[in-house]
Amino acid sequence: MSMAELSVLGIRSLIDSLDEVPEEMLLSLEADSRAQVRELAARLRRRAEAERERQAVQQRMLALEHKYHGKGLRLVAGVDEAGRGPLAGPVVAAAVVFEPGGELPHARDSKSIPEQRREELFKQIHDCAIAVGVGVVDHHQIDRINIHNASILAMYRAVEQLCVQPEAVLVDGKMVLKMDVPQEAVVGGDRKCLSIAAASIVAKVTRDRMMAEFDRGYPGYGFARHKGYPTADHVRALQEFGPCPIHRRTFGPVAGCGSFGKGLWTEFYHGLVAAAGADELEAIAASIRPRRGELNSGELASLRGLYKRKRELFETDRDQGEVK
Repeated sequence: MSMAELSVLGIRSLIDSLDEVPEEMLLSLEADSRAQVRELAARLRRRAEAERERQAVQQRMLALEHKYHGKGLRLVAGVDEAGRGPLAGPVVAAAVVFEPGGELPHARDSKSIPEQRREELFKQIHDCAIAVGVGVVDHHQIDRINIHNASILAMYRAVEQLCVQPEAVLVDGKMVLKMDVPQEAVVGGDRKCLSIAAASIVAKVTRDRMMAEFDRGYPGYGFARHKGYPTADHVRALQEFGPCPIHRRTFGPVAGCGSFGKGLWTEFYHGLVAAAGADELEAIAASIRPRRGELNSGELASLRGLYKRKRELFETDRDQGEVK
């Protein structure tokens, strides 16, 4: 039966049953006298062209991996990091190894992908990769060894966490790792190389989730929104409340906000953070009042701000519980 003998509904049903619309069928639909069928053909043509372009981009993104596969090196790891620029939290690196010729996600530079899509790709990467490794270096070590060295250390840790020994390593940027396997530094690698792009997504999603957890522990700084980056509202919070325990003290905007995080302030701050209910919060606040003279004005402002934010959270939880 020709396309012209089928109803529009019949044509749609036929197309839905096919994995791919043959070119001959598409040409027949484009020549159909019915406007609805021609519109359907135009949508199918655009979809096919978009898929061809995606596949072409995918092949370009795999060119570096294929170069090493052609040398007989099957296990090629892409490595990237997230978190060099923030004022708080860890730097996180990831390493990803894909099976040559396997089904692969359309991974791209994590910064260019919306958050929900990153989460979807994060799962796809873990589902189809041979191995995924993650390395974390916390804010304390960043302050001790500087962010450049911390980023390299996180990359080493990510490679060490792989369940396979890579035969070649592709690293985003200009950094190289001292390893006894062939490796290549790829400037802009998360836009040029699929395994590096996948590593950038894994590293960013992992770090973003960590910062969301920190937001619950240190409310008010907005870590769940800006992930520790120096946005205007983050800098305002720093200036108003001072640094919290996960801030990187050697970073300029943090260093200029005072020497919080020592002695009595730390004791009170952690007490307020750990308060599990309104009664406990008020008890800690009462213990602070007699010792206000031992704290400077910035430290007091930080504690007042945290107390206020925690109290508001408890009140919100209480109100939601009453509504339920």
